[in-house]
Amino acid sequence: MGKLVIRYQGKQVGEVNLKLGDTRIGRKPGCDIVLNDAGVSGVHAVIKTVGMKSTLYDLDSTNGTFIENERVRKRELKHGETIVMGEHTLYYRDDPNLEPPTLGKRPAPPAPPAVQDKTVVLTAIAQLLAIEGKNKGKPVPLVKDEVTLENPGKNPARIYRTSDGYLLQAQVGPGEPRLNDKPVPPGGHLLENGDIIEVAGTKFQFLK
Repeated sequence: MGKLVIRYQGKQVGEVNLKLGDTRIGRKPGCDIVLNDAGVSGVHAVIKTVGMKSTLYDLDSTNGTFIENERVRKRELKHGETIVMGEHTLYYRDDPNLEPPTLGKRPAPPAPPAVQDKTVVLTAIAQLLAIEGKNKGKPVPLVKDEVTLENPGKNPARIYRTSDGYLLQAQVGPGEPRLNDKPVPPGGHLLENGDIIEVAGTKFQFLK
């Protein structure tokens, strides 16, 4: 059997040994591999492993699944292939040490799993997702210590990454940025998952 080495923006964030049967990948908590990524569908794809072969099936995902830069619906995975879902890159590796049990033989004691829970949660850096406006559907990863949301003719909104979380600051007044359909508090607001920020006619949802 094989395994997946998972990276987000060039950094390794997980390594998962594939199991016999189905391994579901998506954004929903019920998946076997959870990718907290706005570009990934709720149940994005499934990898079916039979014996030593693993086959990936895209489950009609919104943004598609790409292997070696080609959008695929179904593909038997080969050692070294690169799978892209949203902002995540999954590298498939054959691992001869991960052999399925053979009938009539007592399986060797398994090595300690890389991940203890059934569900592997891979949390990307917090991001904003445009849910209304000209850039609808576009994610904005909050990878910098300060991110500015421009507001032509008015004051911009700024999001600062702090030790306590992500702090939103903006001026109060007509046409100024709003938070959850209200003015941004004068001292700023530590963003919570699902908060809605409106700037210059575009609404962003904060996802963490």
